[in-house]
Amino acid sequence: MSDKTRLVKNSLILYFRLIVVSAVGLLSARFILHGLGVSDFGLYNVVGGIVVMMAFLNNVMVATSFRYIAYELGTGKEEGVNRVYNISLVIQILLALLVIFLGETAGVFYIRHYLNFAVGKLDDALFVFRLSILSTVISIISVPNQGLITAKEKFSVIAFVEILRSCFNLGIVLLVLEYTGNRLRFYAVLITLVASIPPLLYFLYVRIKYTGLVKWNFQRKKDRYSEILGFSGWTMLGGIASIGEVQGSALLINLFFGTILNASFGIANQVNSVVKMFSQSLNQAAVPQITKNYSGSNLEKTLQLVIFSSKYSFFLLLIPALPILLETDFILGLWLKEVPVYTRIFIQLMVINALITTMTAGIPAAVAATGNIKYFQIALSILSLLGLPAAFVLFKIGSPAYVLLFVYTVISVLNFFVMQILLKRIIHFDIKLFIKEAYLKMVTVALAVSPLFFIIHLFKTTIFSFIAMTLLSVIWLLTAIYIFGMDMKEKEVAGRSIKRLVRRVITD
Repeated sequence: MSDKTRLVKNSLILYFRLIVVSAVGLLSARFILHGLGVSDFGLYNVVGGIVVMMAFLNNVMVATSFRYIAYELGTGKEEGVNRVYNISLVIQILLALLVIFLGETAGVFYIRHYLNFAVGKLDDALFVFRLSILSTVISIISVPNQGLITAKEKFSVIAFVEILRSCFNLGIVLLVLEYTGNRLRFYAVLITLVASIPPLLYFLYVRIKYTGLVKWNFQRKKDRYSEILGFSGWTMLGGIASIGEVQGSALLINLFFGTILNASFGIANQVNSVVKMFSQSLNQAAVPQITKNYSGSNLEKTLQLVIFSSKYSFFLLLIPALPILLETDFILGLWLKEVPVYTRIFIQLMVINALITTMTAGIPAAVAATGNIKYFQIALSILSLLGLPAAFVLFKIGSPAYVLLFVYTVISVLNFFVMQILLKRIIHFDIKLFIKEAYLKMVTVALAVSPLFFIIHLFKTTIFSFIAMTLLSVIWLLTAIYIFGMDMKEKEVAGRSIKRLVRRVITD
């Protein structure tokens, strides 16, 4: 099976997972907002956000463990996989202890003295916070298992586990609606229980499937730990910046505007997460191949995959983004019983920001594959972290909450240009080729669908016009992608695939 064929197959698996998880997740959000109420829902989001801020270490180690395991697989030396797995496991246990320490010191201090919530909610906030720490610790320890499964490209396993988890989450929401006691605490307990299921399943899978690779073998040489920790140290800057953009923003909004606008921001983040997963399904499938091809010294194939991943991640993101941008108000009214203030503009700005960011989707994977990430992470992290002080100043002078997302959109544009320069320096990437094969086609497709934003104003929105407009936008977009976004070889492959599909339908 060729790399691109495997990439498409894995993308389809992740896409199916995305559709199910997204549908269940958005349905769950609708009911849980109603079940908890706007204030408690906002409180849960901001308290959980504090844990996510501390757990950026976990995200860093996911990327680190995966990178080193995939690199070892690419060299064909599977004995190195066991070494990396065990080093990662020791580091993750230490990080879990660090998260517990930070949570019970800095986290509790922040909640008691700075978190903005309704009177009498301190005990609830601490209860939710400590359960969130527990679920975070469980997730941290499972990182080596997730890294191995991803590096082995067993995306069907990941899809099954995530779908199972989302179904359990929906069940939790239904139970909360029937519960008559403290719903916030009840919800936190059940969410923690469900959060422990994926780590357990990943642990059992690797123990059964890859017994030799995960056999305990304590590594005593310090230089082996220092290499991985050195890589993770620079990656940590990217983790801090990412958390600063999302969870730091939630804390700023809480500080200036309270939990009601945290609910708006939480709803918008849920929609944004679902939208971004459409593009990440392809990028997630491409990352193992980019790393393995680079470690196997196949630089030309690596760069082809970077271009392919960036271009089609953007196109995939446009599929859900376009209907959402066109019909935000109608979708929110259909989805939620009560729409918190500023939710619409939060969602639209987040989606636009995601589109800009996704244009360079394949670049971080290529840089990570080289291991030379120091200056890449420093430059991008500094730019991203400038958003928080800038937003703080704007809030101080009376700017509305959504100005924060204008700030991050400007930063995303700056990051876009900085990435090109850094990629050229690190792996001598042909920027002109990237512009020709990816960026020009992305921009052309985006311009081709822009008339839809004028057409939408010609009709009064009803459920029937919404369905018709969604179908029109998707068909229009797919046509634009085929005409302006694909090169000749990709059009030939797409044409053959469509013919085979039509032939099967007719035959059946």
